[in-house]
Amino acid sequence: CRQGARNCLCSPEETEESLVARLASPTISPTNNVALPATRAISAKVKMAIRNCDCVCFDVDSTMLKVEGIDELARKAKKGDQVRELTRKAMGGNMSFRESLTKRLNIIQPTRKLVEDVVKESKDIITPGFKDLVAELRANECQVFLVSGGFTHLIEPEAAKCGIPPDHIIANQLLFDDNGDYIGFDKTCPTSESMGKARALSMIKERHNFTKMIMIGDGMTDAEARPPADIFIGFGGNVKRDAVCEVSDWYITSFSSILEVLKEN
Repeated sequence: CRQGARNCLCSPEETEESLVARLASPTISPTNNVALPATRAISAKVKMAIRNCDCVCFDVDSTMLKVEGIDELARKAKKGDQVRELTRKAMGGNMSFRESLTKRLNIIQPTRKLVEDVVKESKDIITPGFKDLVAELRANECQVFLVSGGFTHLIEPEAAKCGIPPDHIIANQLLFDDNGDYIGFDKTCPTSESMGKARALSMIKERHNFTKMIMIGDGMTDAEARPPADIFIGFGGNVKRDAVCEVSDWYITSFSSILEVLKEN
Protein backbone atom coordinates (compact mmCIF):
# COMPACT_ATOMS: atom_id res chain seq x y z
CA CYS A 1 0.00 0.00 0.00
CA ARG A 2 1.48 3.37 -1.04
CA GLN A 3 -0.19 5.18 1.85
CA GLY A 4 2.16 3.42 4.30
CA ALA A 5 1.27 1.58 7.48
CA ARG A 6 0.34 4.71 9.41
CA ASN A 7 -2.41 5.72 7.02
CA CYS A 8 -3.28 2.41 5.34
CA LEU A 9 -7.05 2.12 4.81
CA CYS A 10 -7.18 -0.74 2.32
CA SER A 11 -7.57 -4.48 2.69
CA PRO A 12 -4.95 -6.87 1.25
CA GLU A 13 -7.31 -7.75 -1.60
CA GLU A 14 -8.08 -4.16 -2.59
CA THR A 15 -6.32 -2.56 -5.56
CA GLU A 16 -4.85 0.94 -5.41
CA GLU A 17 -7.37 2.19 -8.00
CA SER A 18 -10.36 0.85 -6.04
CA LEU A 19 -8.97 2.32 -2.81
CA VAL A 20 -8.62 5.78 -4.35
CA ALA A 21 -12.09 5.54 -5.88
CA ARG A 22 -13.67 4.44 -2.62
CA LEU A 23 -12.03 7.15 -0.56
CA ALA A 24 -12.49 9.93 -3.10
CA SER A 25 -16.27 9.91 -2.83
CA PRO A 26 -17.50 13.04 -1.03
CA THR A 27 -19.58 12.59 2.11
CA ILE A 28 -20.71 16.19 2.53
CA SER A 29 -20.97 18.94 -0.06
CA PRO A 30 -21.77 22.63 0.33
CA THR A 31 -25.15 21.99 -1.28
CA ASN A 32 -26.18 19.84 1.69
CA ASN A 33 -27.50 21.56 4.77
CA VAL A 34 -24.95 19.82 6.98
CA ALA A 35 -22.39 21.78 8.93
CA LEU A 36 -18.76 20.94 8.26
CA PRO A 37 -16.74 19.88 11.29
CA ALA A 38 -14.60 22.32 13.21
CA THR A 39 -10.96 22.62 12.20
CA ARG A 40 -8.85 19.86 13.77
CA ALA A 41 -6.22 20.94 16.28
CA ILE A 42 -2.89 21.74 14.69
CA SER A 43 0.30 19.93 15.73
CA ALA A 44 3.56 21.67 16.46
CA LYS A 45 5.08 19.91 13.42
CA VAL A 46 2.46 21.33 11.05
CA LYS A 47 2.65 24.78 12.60
CA MET A 48 6.42 24.87 12.14
CA ALA A 49 6.11 23.66 8.55
CA ILE A 50 3.63 26.41 7.68
CA ARG A 51 5.90 29.08 9.12
CA ASN A 52 9.09 27.76 7.50
CA CYS A 53 8.00 26.25 4.18
CA ASP A 54 9.49 27.56 0.95
CA CYS A 55 6.74 26.13 -1.28
CA VAL A 56 3.01 25.49 -0.99
CA CYS A 57 1.20 23.57 -3.73
CA PHE A 58 -2.58 23.88 -3.98
CA ASP A 59 -5.08 21.67 -5.72
CA VAL A 60 -7.49 23.71 -7.84
CA ASP A 61 -10.94 22.12 -8.26
CA SER A 62 -12.91 22.32 -4.99
CA THR A 63 -9.84 23.82 -3.27
CA MET A 64 -8.61 27.05 -4.89
CA LEU A 65 -11.90 27.16 -6.77
CA LYS A 66 -15.39 26.43 -5.50
CA VAL A 67 -16.22 24.36 -8.60
CA GLU A 68 -14.96 21.33 -10.54
CA GLY A 69 -13.75 22.37 -13.99
CA ILE A 70 -14.81 19.23 -15.85
CA ASP A 71 -18.30 19.51 -14.33
CA GLU A 72 -18.55 23.07 -15.62
CA LEU A 73 -17.57 21.91 -19.11
CA ALA A 74 -20.11 19.08 -18.95
CA ARG A 75 -22.84 21.46 -17.77
CA LYS A 76 -22.17 23.89 -20.61
CA ALA A 77 -22.13 21.03 -23.14
CA LYS A 78 -25.40 19.69 -21.65
CA LYS A 79 -23.67 16.39 -20.89
CA GLY A 80 -23.77 16.63 -17.12
CA ASP A 81 -25.89 13.53 -16.53
CA GLN A 82 -23.73 11.37 -18.79
CA VAL A 83 -20.50 12.52 -17.17
CA ARG A 84 -21.90 11.97 -13.66
CA GLU A 85 -22.93 8.43 -14.64
CA LEU A 86 -19.44 7.68 -15.94
CA THR A 87 -17.93 9.09 -12.74
CA ARG A 88 -20.24 6.83 -10.71
CA LYS A 89 -19.12 3.78 -12.67
CA ALA A 90 -15.48 4.76 -12.30
CA MET A 91 -15.93 4.69 -8.51
CA GLY A 92 -15.87 0.90 -8.82
CA GLY A 93 -12.12 1.17 -9.15
CA ASN A 94 -11.80 -0.60 -12.49
CA MET A 95 -10.74 2.51 -14.38
CA SER A 96 -7.50 4.48 -14.18
CA PHE A 97 -7.58 8.27 -13.85
CA ARG A 98 -6.38 8.68 -17.44
CA GLU A 99 -9.04 6.31 -18.79
CA SER A 100 -11.74 8.10 -16.83
CA LEU A 101 -10.48 11.50 -18.02
CA THR A 102 -10.37 10.32 -21.63
CA LYS A 103 -13.90 8.93 -21.55
CA ARG A 104 -15.39 11.98 -19.87
CA LEU A 105 -13.76 14.38 -22.33
CA ASN A 106 -14.89 12.20 -25.26
CA ILE A 107 -18.46 12.59 -23.98
CA ILE A 108 -18.14 16.37 -23.52
CA GLN A 109 -16.16 17.09 -26.72
CA PRO A 110 -15.17 20.53 -25.40
CA THR A 111 -14.54 22.89 -28.30
CA ARG A 112 -12.32 25.94 -27.91
CA LYS A 113 -15.45 28.14 -28.00
CA LEU A 114 -17.18 26.09 -25.30
CA VAL A 115 -14.13 26.44 -23.05
CA GLU A 116 -13.97 30.18 -23.70
CA ASP A 117 -17.67 30.50 -22.88
CA VAL A 118 -17.20 28.67 -19.57
CA VAL A 119 -14.36 31.03 -18.69
CA LYS A 120 -16.46 34.09 -19.55
CA GLU A 121 -19.40 32.84 -17.50
CA SER A 122 -17.31 31.99 -14.43
CA LYS A 123 -18.07 34.52 -11.72
CA ASP A 124 -16.93 34.56 -8.10
CA ILE A 125 -15.56 30.99 -8.17
CA ILE A 126 -12.35 31.56 -6.16
CA THR A 127 -12.70 30.09 -2.68
CA PRO A 128 -12.96 32.83 0.00
CA GLY A 129 -9.67 33.55 1.70
CA PHE A 130 -7.49 32.05 -1.03
CA LYS A 131 -6.19 35.36 -2.41
CA ASP A 132 -5.33 36.61 1.07
CA LEU A 133 -3.50 33.38 1.88
CA VAL A 134 -1.44 33.55 -1.32
CA ALA A 135 -0.45 37.14 -0.53
CA GLU A 136 0.56 36.23 3.02
CA LEU A 137 2.60 33.22 1.88
CA ARG A 138 4.50 35.42 -0.55
CA ALA A 139 5.11 37.98 2.17
CA ASN A 140 6.60 35.06 4.12
CA GLU A 141 8.94 34.34 1.15
CA CYS A 142 7.08 31.17 0.22
CA GLN A 143 6.36 30.33 -3.43
CA VAL A 144 2.90 29.15 -4.51
CA PHE A 145 2.14 26.56 -7.20
CA LEU A 146 -1.10 25.06 -8.51
CA VAL A 147 -1.12 21.32 -9.27
CA SER A 148 -4.32 20.03 -10.81
CA GLY A 149 -5.96 17.27 -12.78
CA GLY A 150 -8.07 20.05 -14.29
CA PHE A 151 -7.34 22.18 -17.34
CA THR A 152 -4.99 25.09 -17.91
CA HIS A 153 -7.54 26.89 -20.12
CA LEU A 154 -9.90 27.15 -17.13
CA ILE A 155 -7.30 27.61 -14.40
CA GLU A 156 -4.99 30.29 -15.78
CA PRO A 157 -7.58 33.13 -15.91
CA GLU A 158 -8.50 32.57 -12.25
CA ALA A 159 -4.85 32.11 -11.22
CA ALA A 160 -3.99 35.45 -12.83
CA LYS A 161 -6.49 37.13 -10.50
CA CYS A 162 -4.38 35.82 -7.62
CA GLY A 163 -1.05 36.78 -9.17
CA ILE A 164 -0.05 33.18 -9.92
CA PRO A 165 1.81 32.98 -13.28
CA PRO A 166 1.35 30.16 -15.84
CA ASP A 167 4.81 28.75 -15.10
CA HIS A 168 3.63 28.02 -11.55
CA ILE A 169 0.76 25.85 -12.80
CA ILE A 170 0.90 22.15 -13.63
CA ALA A 171 -2.40 21.01 -15.11
CA ASN A 172 -3.82 19.24 -18.14
CA GLN A 173 -3.76 20.90 -21.56
CA LEU A 174 -6.73 20.48 -23.89
CA LEU A 175 -5.85 20.15 -27.58
CA PHE A 176 -7.83 21.61 -30.49
CA ASP A 177 -7.55 21.46 -34.26
CA ASP A 178 -7.46 24.52 -36.53
CA ASN A 179 -11.28 24.75 -36.39
CA GLY A 180 -11.28 24.78 -32.60
CA ASP A 181 -12.67 21.24 -32.27
CA TYR A 182 -11.47 18.98 -29.47
CA ILE A 183 -8.86 16.41 -30.50
CA GLY A 184 -7.54 15.22 -27.12
CA PHE A 185 -5.28 16.31 -24.28
CA ASP A 186 -1.55 16.41 -23.68
CA LYS A 187 -0.66 12.99 -22.27
CA THR A 188 2.84 14.14 -21.29
CA CYS A 189 1.42 16.16 -18.39
CA PRO A 190 2.00 14.23 -15.14
CA THR A 191 -1.44 15.07 -13.74
CA SER A 192 -3.15 13.27 -16.64
CA GLU A 193 -2.53 9.91 -14.96
CA SER A 194 -2.71 8.21 -11.56
CA MET A 195 -0.14 9.36 -8.95
CA GLY A 196 0.54 12.32 -11.22
CA LYS A 197 0.47 14.95 -8.49
CA ALA A 198 3.29 13.22 -6.62
CA ARG A 199 5.36 13.29 -9.81
CA ALA A 200 4.47 16.94 -10.40
CA LEU A 201 5.59 17.92 -6.88
CA SER A 202 8.83 15.98 -7.36
CA MET A 203 9.49 17.97 -10.54
CA ILE A 204 8.80 21.27 -8.77
CA LYS A 205 10.92 20.35 -5.75
CA GLU A 206 13.89 19.28 -7.86
CA ARG A 207 13.69 22.22 -10.27
CA HIS A 208 13.61 24.87 -7.54
CA ASN A 209 15.59 23.09 -4.79
CA PHE A 210 12.78 23.49 -2.26
CA THR A 211 13.48 22.00 1.15
CA LYS A 212 10.09 22.22 2.88
CA MET A 213 6.96 21.65 0.77
CA ILE A 214 3.27 21.58 1.73
CA MET A 215 0.39 20.20 -0.35
CA ILE A 216 -3.16 21.45 0.24
CA GLY A 217 -6.22 19.85 -1.34
CA ASP A 218 -9.62 18.24 -0.93
CA GLY A 219 -8.99 14.79 -2.46
CA MET A 220 -7.06 11.56 -2.08
CA THR A 221 -5.01 12.38 -5.17
CA ASP A 222 -3.71 15.35 -3.18
CA ALA A 223 -2.91 13.16 -0.17
CA GLU A 224 -0.93 10.88 -2.51
CA ALA A 225 1.50 13.78 -3.09
CA ARG A 226 2.96 13.29 0.41
CA PRO A 227 5.79 12.47 -0.18
CA PRO A 228 7.35 14.40 -1.89
CA ALA A 229 5.34 16.97 0.09
CA ASP A 230 6.49 17.04 3.70
CA ILE A 231 3.02 17.93 4.99
CA PHE A 232 -0.47 17.36 3.58
CA ILE A 233 -3.24 19.70 4.70
CA GLY A 234 -6.71 18.46 3.81
CA PHE A 235 -9.21 21.13 2.79
CA GLY A 236 -12.96 20.73 3.32
CA GLY A 237 -14.24 24.23 2.67
CA ASN A 238 -16.09 23.21 -0.48
CA VAL A 239 -16.40 19.41 -0.31
CA LYS A 240 -15.85 17.35 2.82
CA ARG A 241 -14.30 13.88 2.41
CA ASP A 242 -13.95 11.97 5.67
CA ALA A 243 -11.17 9.72 4.32
CA VAL A 244 -9.07 12.76 3.39
CA CYS A 245 -9.54 14.12 6.90
CA GLU A 246 -8.29 10.81 8.32
CA VAL A 247 -5.01 10.79 6.37
CA SER A 248 -4.18 14.50 6.53
CA ASP A 249 -1.58 16.02 8.83
CA TRP A 250 -4.08 18.81 9.50
CA TYR A 251 -7.62 19.29 8.26
CA ILE A 252 -9.23 22.70 7.77
CA THR A 253 -12.44 24.09 6.35
CA SER A 254 -11.25 27.66 5.85
CA PHE A 255 -8.01 29.18 4.53
CA SER A 256 -8.20 31.65 7.40
CA SER A 257 -6.92 28.86 9.68
CA ILE A 258 -3.55 28.91 7.88
CA LEU A 259 -3.53 32.70 7.77
CA GLU A 260 -3.86 32.79 11.55
CA VAL A 261 -0.81 30.55 11.94
CA LEU A 262 1.24 32.74 9.61
CA LYS A 263 0.27 35.90 11.48
CA GLU A 264 0.91 34.58 14.99
CA ASN A 265 3.77 36.25 16.85
